[in-house]
Amino acid sequence: MHILSKSTYIKGEQCVKALYLFKNRPFLRDKLSMEQRAKFKRGTDVGILAQQYFPEGINMTPSSPSQFGKKVAETMQNLSNPDINVMYEAVFQYDDTLIMLDIIVRDGDKWRAIEVKSSLSLSPTYYKDAALQYYVLKGCNVPISDIQLMYINADYVKNGELDLSQLFVFQSVKDYAEQYQEVISNNIANFKDIIKQPHSPKIPIGNQCDAPYRCEFHGHCWKDVPNEADKLYSIDYKPLYELLGDRNKTTAFLNLLFYRPAVPLFDGDKPYSEFIIAFSILSNNGSFDKIYNWSCLDDMSRWKESLSLLSEQLAGFERVICFAPQNITASLQKYDLMESKDLNYKILNFREVLQQSDFHHEKVKYDFSLKNVFESVFPNKTLFEHSRIILNAMSENVIERNLITNDLEQENRALRELYSHFAH
Repeated sequence: MHILSKSTYIKGEQCVKALYLFKNRPFLRDKLSMEQRAKFKRGTDVGILAQQYFPEGINMTPSSPSQFGKKVAETMQNLSNPDINVMYEAVFQYDDTLIMLDIIVRDGDKWRAIEVKSSLSLSPTYYKDAALQYYVLKGCNVPISDIQLMYINADYVKNGELDLSQLFVFQSVKDYAEQYQEVISNNIANFKDIIKQPHSPKIPIGNQCDAPYRCEFHGHCWKDVPNEADKLYSIDYKPLYELLGDRNKTTAFLNLLFYRPAVPLFDGDKPYSEFIIAFSILSNNGSFDKIYNWSCLDDMSRWKESLSLLSEQLAGFERVICFAPQNITASLQKYDLMESKDLNYKILNFREVLQQSDFHHEKVKYDFSLKNVFESVFPNKTLFEHSRIILNAMSENVIERNLITNDLEQENRALRELYSHFAH
């Protein structure tokens, strides 16, 4: 039975207290966020696509944790089988540490180890987890010709059928891994000792709580810190009102759902090209709400319809309020929509307005999201994570995709309430 895995080793490098809690007090973990789930799904999808680069491999994924030992034995047997040239999720264990390698490919009388990443660039953490995998492979006496990181080529442009040889690029990390072996050996010994301790290490909160990843025990470790969330938000009203300008203009609230697939869907697109897949417009028409919704989730090739529809639906308003992390006007200008309909003079990103007005609350310290701002201003109300919409948009389940329209409307109503609170 293994003690460490790739994920728990990386956790230990970030904070040994988090490692201890994960192994001994897992019930103290924070709830997995929708954003994290969306990232995991994206990584899984890219990993499956990468397998097509090396076809006809054997999938070694265990059906349950109880099967790890069995799969370790099968993996080692397959290495000696001349009829097997590729394995996916091959399972290895050494020094009480278990890894599942994304892809391993026969390379003459040796093997090439490959770890797949869905990003456009490589972070130091990627190098470290590859070095750990190399350590385990070497410990298992697997003859390794190279260990590589396989990731998305930022310069790839889709033209016709998807070209995996152009979509993915490879970076050898063997030299780095070789230099890191003694560090890994020492870390593993240290981590195993820490896990066996009767109490968690006394580690003060600090930068490691959020870098390189937000710790899943953040809520537990920060529970005794004076909670600013109980205090009122603060804001400088002078720049707020200057930025809002004339607050009597006819106003619509716009919620745009952009999609940035790691793998380009249409000719001329690069990885993570952005386009609109749904939107909701909310306005007041007399005593009742007027709502206009659109989506192309059933056929994303229709996404350009959104441009003319947005132009048409927003033409009658003097002001359009949105809340987005990106510059909406810049995003729409890419599609030549702004100049033709003068929407650049109408759109007001309320997120930018609040930030420039020095809006402050403990909730928005790490994530200036609509949810956190809304709950700061209205502490007795709640709003879901925006990532829930993104996750449902990626779902193959029709029912989950159909929830998107209602969620976009709900966010728009929260935005209107927030805007009305400050504008009047």
